[in-house]
Amino acid sequence: MARSTNSKPTQGVPSASVTASKAGAGAVVAASSGDTIIITDILASAATTLSTSAAGADTIIAYAPAGATNLNQAIAVPTSSGVYSSAGNVTMNYYII
Repeated sequence: MARSTNSKPTQGVPSASVTASKAGAGAVVAASSGDTIIITDILASAATTLSTSAAGADTIIAYAPAGATNLNQAIAVPTSSGVYSSAGNVTMNYYII
């Protein structure tokens, strides 16, 4: 059987882990239609609320205190949603399925 020339990853198979950072409040990871973001670690300079829209509106994903939050269980963000921080500098490890 010939190899597929489709460069898009197979749906449901996680991509390699990625790190995103945001200084201050706003979008940490932009929304992408049909993708689900899976958060594995959070580092925040100040207590922050992670949500699916700016200023903590819509779905609240997590509350992260200042410091490192090494999660025992990954957090799935609703499909086609981005991740927004309400305050502080945030660095986040995640992958996309």
